[in-house]
Amino acid sequence: MGLVETSDAPTWADTTNSAPRRVGGVAHGDDHDYDDSEHVHGVDGHVHEEAKAPTAPSRAVMIDVGTTKGALILDSRSEFSGVEVEIHPVLEPSKRTHVWVLPREGRDGVIYNAIFPSLAMGEYAVLSRSGTIAFMVDVAPNTITHASWD
Repeated sequence: MGLVETSDAPTWADTTNSAPRRVGGVAHGDDHDYDDSEHVHGVDGHVHEEAKAPTAPSRAVMIDVGTTKGALILDSRSEFSGVEVEIHPVLEPSKRTHVWVLPREGRDGVIYNAIFPSLAMGEYAVLSRSGTIAFMVDVAPNTITHASWD
């Protein structure tokens, strides 16, 4: 995977020379039924319906890191494809963010991970499928942090 580091400009991770696309989560503080890929959230007084998780492997992801933000990649397994992973800043549990575990094409075949492409630097709680804290991870500025989620 090729990375181009810059200070506050977007960083591109592209494994197949195809057009990159932005992926990411929606910040909110509600509970989820992980078997329901289509649900409604109330955020700041409005309601939106989320799209279903894509099933075709992703070819590129835009990573946006800089002097005050980093990215988090959680490696997972194929069984969790399409499942939402939720995280929140350790000191602000109401500021949850989530993304899907998705299949992604790599040099050595398809891998499965959840990518949080731009997070404020700090310590984050990564939640288990049951909604409890599975582990904590420190997101450093201008860095892509890797961990495993399963």
